[in-house]
Amino acid sequence: MSQDHEEECSTQTHVGKPRRTNSPRFNPDEDGRRRATLMTRVHQVRAKGQRIEVSFDGKGQPLGKAGDELQSWIGVLAREHIPIWISDFRSADLAPRKEIVWMEVVTSFTVDESYKRCVLKSCGESAKGFRYDLYQAFVRDHIDDENVWQRLLKVVHNYPTITQDDWEKFIQYRRTPEFKQLSEQGSEIRKKSKYGSTGGRDGYRKRDQAHFEKTGKYAERYESWLDMRVKPNGGLKKEEFKPIAENIEEFTQQETQGSFESMGTEDILTKALGNAEHSGRIRGQSKFVKQSQYFNLVHPSWEKDEVSDMKLKIAALERAVQELCAKHGINRETMAEEMTAPTVDQHNSFKASCTLNEKEAGPSDPNPMLNASKECHLFIPDLVNGGVVLVAIGRAYVDCVPTDTVHGIPLGEENVRVTITVLKLNRALLPIPTNEATSIEEAVGGFVAWPKSLVVVQTSLSQASKGPSRAPEREAEGSKRTKKRAGRKKIQSQLEVEQQPAQEEMPSFDLNDISFELRPLAFYAQSSMWDGTQIVCPQQHFVMGDEMPIYIGFEDVYHFISFKEISANNIMIYIRYLVECCARTGIDQRFEFISPVLVSLVQQNVDRATYVRERAECILRILRNAPKGKRFLMPYNSGQHWILTVIDPWDDSVMYFNPLGNEPGDDFKDLITTGIRQRRNWQTLIDTVRCPIQEGYVECGYFVLAYMREITFTVDGLAVLQTKDFYTDADMSLVRNEWANFVMRFIHY
Repeated sequence: MSQDHEEECSTQTHVGKPRRTNSPRFNPDEDGRRRATLMTRVHQVRAKGQRIEVSFDGKGQPLGKAGDELQSWIGVLAREHIPIWISDFRSADLAPRKEIVWMEVVTSFTVDESYKRCVLKSCGESAKGFRYDLYQAFVRDHIDDENVWQRLLKVVHNYPTITQDDWEKFIQYRRTPEFKQLSEQGSEIRKKSKYGSTGGRDGYRKRDQAHFEKTGKYAERYESWLDMRVKPNGGLKKEEFKPIAENIEEFTQQETQGSFESMGTEDILTKALGNAEHSGRIRGQSKFVKQSQYFNLVHPSWEKDEVSDMKLKIAALERAVQELCAKHGINRETMAEEMTAPTVDQHNSFKASCTLNEKEAGPSDPNPMLNASKECHLFIPDLVNGGVVLVAIGRAYVDCVPTDTVHGIPLGEENVRVTITVLKLNRALLPIPTNEATSIEEAVGGFVAWPKSLVVVQTSLSQASKGPSRAPEREAEGSKRTKKRAGRKKIQSQLEVEQQPAQEEMPSFDLNDISFELRPLAFYAQSSMWDGTQIVCPQQHFVMGDEMPIYIGFEDVYHFISFKEISANNIMIYIRYLVECCARTGIDQRFEFISPVLVSLVQQNVDRATYVRERAECILRILRNAPKGKRFLMPYNSGQHWILTVIDPWDDSVMYFNPLGNEPGDDFKDLITTGIRQRRNWQTLIDTVRCPIQEGYVECGYFVLAYMREITFTVDGLAVLQTKDFYTDADMSLVRNEWANFVMRFIHY
């Protein structure tokens, strides 16, 4: 049975002493029950656009008060994002939710990517502990009662994110024979544990840090193990610990005398306990410490991977030689015979040396594998400042398939094979390290896997550096041309002139003025989209009125990255991002989106009455079959300004969010009242809601994106949104970074 599997019994909870069932962490029938952790300081720091600095020791353990806050925040996220009915934290269905947890952690704390596994493991343990507390306090003694379903009312008082559906699944699973069997197995396993820890929450971590501050070095594993089981006066807390303490003392003396030597996992504690170290958590250390890290173990599959990787390299070289021989008409058998024949110099030299004239020596053939590669810029996440940073220039082998391997490991869908040629940042770590290289300096000249989202292929370096040219093709001599204003369809003059139209210089980015997170997309747009290349976002049927692919051009990218006015294309891209997040995680199924293309005031040349009627009919078709409780988010543009509306067709109400704080205009009122009144024949109420107000002239579109994110991603987002007066630069950066990262997914080499 896996250690991560659900085992919700009274005798298997956390490592250490079992919980006392007569004193639960919170009592549902008393006013003094434990309340939900709020983590006010974390929210205050995030509101300022900052992160809490977390320091880690040499063993990867978080230090001090910030480390404690990190642990508490992980527990809050576990309760908020991990459903209580989940029975196995390893389930693939939880992958999107785990990513959200990790995103929330790195948004609030400075945590390196290498700690992601430990953070998620801690999240799983916190979620399991929370399920155990719920079971002990609310369910165990009432599992067969009819009113057990109604006990949810006591739970949601502290944890409003738990829904009726979650609670029903939670109860149903705990009534199954499978759960009862797992509980019994867990009880039997827990009974076999004689030497459980008695140090409390994160005891090893805090004791280890105190020992280091006092002595300047980390305690040995057996010292930490004993320290957790010794009273302040020096005596052992339990009599069962005495034989182990004596064994530790004996092996310590043998090591001092030289008759015993610790070798890897076979150290003093392992010998004293009398059983081998189990895979997973290491005894005598906190949950953040890995066995491979503490014992400096070599992965058993590395040697096999090296052999497999060498075979792949030999096969690649063999193919390259065959291609070269075929290209130059060389017979390999004849060449082999000539190479093994004795070499005789024309000058009777017996050193088997020869001289080749320069005219006879042809230019060396380039590596044929370079024909399938493209020059690229390689980025890694900047965990200090946020965003990404350029670390190297290399070549990306764009024809690779997910089953291709690098150092014996398949690339997968998200990675591409690259080779590093030029270093831009020394001592930078590889995003996907291997057993041969962990830094980019060690990987120069070799093959490594690199996330596609952090690779920007430069398809035309020479033309991009000189600046794009939009000159049309030459026409036959004597033909007449119509002078057009670049970028617009309106003809400036009907007068035909016999001259070339002036070329428009495409605007360019200054990468130094762009945040690290936006640089990959800016670099790609400037180097690869100058010739009209577009990024295609496939169609999506989850958005009302959005049944066609979205084509993102250079202008869309340039305006968004440069923080200028954004178009409906930009809005739709972010809506698709929100819809995808909601669909994968199920975090919010109360809202749907209406495409702004259907309803915004853009067709100025159409008769006003006709246009209002057509848009109202679009809304009517969407709202006609809307289920009760479903609300619709509809961005709207009156021509020069973006606003957001939240429509509840059953309550016949519309919430109006205007970044300028103004009242709705006549066009919007006509659109809403006509569309909803045809459905219900009621008087529609448009409520101008308090929301963050923009300070400049171009932020309205970005504020609408932030409104939609707040509403869909935050518990009770509509209420939270009405409590804010402004958005910080960090809030705007978060939305823009998410948009850019989502667009980068649709770039194909």
